[in-house]
Amino acid sequence: MDPYQSPDSQSDEAIGAMTTRLEDRGTNEDFQEMISDYLFGIPQDEAVSVLDLGCGTGVVTRRLEEHLSQDSRLVGADISERFLKAAAEFSESDFIRWERVPEGRLPYEDESYDFVILHTVMSHVPDPVATLAEAGRVLKRGGRLIVFDADYASTTYGYPDFEKMREIDHKLLAAVAANLDVCRQMPRYLVAAGLVMEGHEGYLISEAGEGDFWLSSVQGFAKLIPALGILPPKEGEAWVNHMLRSHDEGTFFAASSYYTFVASKAGGDLRQAEI
Repeated sequence: MDPYQSPDSQSDEAIGAMTTRLEDRGTNEDFQEMISDYLFGIPQDEAVSVLDLGCGTGVVTRRLEEHLSQDSRLVGADISERFLKAAAEFSESDFIRWERVPEGRLPYEDESYDFVILHTVMSHVPDPVATLAEAGRVLKRGGRLIVFDADYASTTYGYPDFEKMREIDHKLLAAVAANLDVCRQMPRYLVAAGLVMEGHEGYLISEAGEGDFWLSSVQGFAKLIPALGILPPKEGEAWVNHMLRSHDEGTFFAASSYYTFVASKAGGDLRQAEI
């Protein structure tokens, strides 16, 4: 099972690796720019209500705190007590409300938020359409739903043997993301959830020679591979060692595509027209 579906049931080593990866990824300059692009569509000079659903360790929630007017309402919600504990430790602000929510129906009234953000959430949920429909339920008419995620089906780490590379890529990514092609399905999912797609934006994060964003991923897998039993021990160790060595030798390569989708309920005047 995708460990992000049940973080609180993971070992200390696994949850530690997941927390570190979320924070390291969140500080990457390219990743920060992608977040900034979709935050641009959220007003800074008026009071709005924002739900960061599946907030994890609060990377985006903390950015929202800096972005929003102080009259706004900001909630970071997640199914994981352990992620929320880490989020509260990373930010001691009283502006953010950290709330644990159950799977399924959210404990919020219909049409109670101007903006709902699903940041790297949809690739992990058991039922993407149900999650989008529930996010749409709590979204105000005229509000915006912002979905940002990786196209894990495009993610690859350079390896000398092509067939082995594709085999290991799939095993690694399928172990940490339940929905590898969620971005490719997103237009269909949004329609099925009763939402209207207003626009989307695509990005590529690639590194060649040396790793940074993707080196952090390799370091996370170094702990997750044995903790989750993703690969046989010798094969996993060989893969990690190759990635670290290729970084040192200047022959490293890894890449993936990311996408932002913006949607709304049918009808109502939208608060912003841009992504």
